[in-house]
Amino acid sequence: YRSANGATLSWWFATEPEDALLEILDAQGAVVRTIEPADTTRERDRWSGPTLPTDAGVNVFQWDLRTDPAATFPGMILWGVRTMAPVVPPGRYTVRLTAAGGTETTQLEVRRNPWITDVTDADLMAQYEFGLRIRDKVDEANSAVIAIRRVKAQLEQRLEQRDDARLQQAAERLVANASAVEADIYQVRNRSNQDPLNFPIRVNNRLANLLSMSERGDGRPGNNMEEIFQIMVNELRGYTDRLEEVWVTDLSAVNRELRRLGMEPVDPQDESVELTSP
Repeated sequence: YRSANGATLSWWFATEPEDALLEILDAQGAVVRTIEPADTTRERDRWSGPTLPTDAGVNVFQWDLRTDPAATFPGMILWGVRTMAPVVPPGRYTVRLTAAGGTETTQLEVRRNPWITDVTDADLMAQYEFGLRIRDKVDEANSAVIAIRRVKAQLEQRLEQRDDARLQQAAERLVANASAVEADIYQVRNRSNQDPLNFPIRVNNRLANLLSMSERGDGRPGNNMEEIFQIMVNELRGYTDRLEEVWVTDLSAVNRELRRLGMEPVDPQDESVELTSP
């Protein structure tokens, strides 16, 4: 049943596999959740999510019935947010485990809560689809912050390698303008869980909070939730449009200077850049 306990999955490995992957697919064959083994090289925090156990012998994993969550970044502190992903609706799902060169699948049925009789399957699907839309916008907001921090990390590295006045001037302009957008999307002054009491939360926090609010019970979103969501979507669009302008102008200027110096350009999408908590 759709509940806080979720679904318990178990399997047995003769020996610990080098690679493993657990996927949950919906009735249409789309992957809604992916679970991977722990990456010991990456910093973990409250948003890191569960990892896939791969010990030799019996392994047990508790799926919380939620989809893949929105992107997060190290040190992110949000107020009043319980989740970064919606609960899936009732239906049949496929559990697919790939490990040691083989794949095993089994079926799983998520059932509606039998004690809730005044909500239809259509209501639960509407709640789920609304949650997905919010999650995607939280993902967009957080991904923008991640891109900005990747750029700043790469810039710091490049500036340590070369002392050049023109590069320094272009870099300062880029960092200032990108950081201004970052501060509009996320409350960058947060350092502890109590800081949101002192510093106003930003749009990524408000979107994530709306997702949590939309799941306080089973049923369609409240009458004004769509209106509130659209207000925040429009606000976020303004920030991401500004960020795109920063990339087109200031980032391009920095990369021209880097190429002049024979150095690698800065790439906001470079996933090899390791981010750490501020």
